[in-house]
Amino acid sequence: MVEVSKNKLNRCGELVRRYAYEDADVSDAAIDEALHVIHSFREAHAYPLLKVRNGLTSMVRTEIADDVIGQRLKRVPRIIRKLQRTVGSPTGTTMLARLEDIGGVRAILRDGDELNRVRRRVEKNWKQQFRREPRDYITSPKEIGYRAVHFVVIRDDRAIEVQLRTRGQQQWAEAAEAADARLGHRGVNLKDGEAPVEMLEYFAATGDLIYRREYRLPVSSELLARVEAARRAVISQGYYSG
Repeated sequence: MVEVSKNKLNRCGELVRRYAYEDADVSDAAIDEALHVIHSFREAHAYPLLKVRNGLTSMVRTEIADDVIGQRLKRVPRIIRKLQRTVGSPTGTTMLARLEDIGGVRAILRDGDELNRVRRRVEKNWKQQFRREPRDYITSPKEIGYRAVHFVVIRDDRAIEVQLRTRGQQQWAEAAEAADARLGHRGVNLKDGEAPVEMLEYFAATGDLIYRREYRLPVSSELLARVEAARRAVISQGYYSG
């Protein structure tokens, strides 16, 4: 892409966000130009993304891990939605040039032991290229129950997000995505942490149960009762069948 300044990138992202979410009065020509800049910025992540995927694949194989590795470029509507989500947040509005997950790579490992080995390898090999410290959502999961380890690696001046998940964590995430697709019309948007309280509790409880079983940690009778109560609640509300 023809390089544009960070200020211009941010102006284009803000213009499209306001047009999409605030019904701003913007000319067609201005929107077309802004979308062209955003699409070009997105595509500029493709080759750095491939480099990071190849590097991660090599590290996973070095650890003789049983893996599934995938990659993706975030779709433009999701980019704009993410910009909107940060408006008015306590940490401040995120601007387009600072987004860290336009390009993403994910490795799905057999279990916690494999994940920890690959994590140590990534931290050893890429530490000098991290934009920030890793985010450990396994020991400190999101409220909804999401677990993974996230890194942001700089490659060719582009930020690429690297995620490590176990198989159980991936199955949980796929269940959340399926719920979003099927129940979005009922206000279920687990990807953004938005859903009726019954669904939030169900995914938080099952996420804890999956984690404890996968990491061979004690499972209390209280947790089992919590999961069962949450299961009954989502069935009674018609989100799932019995």
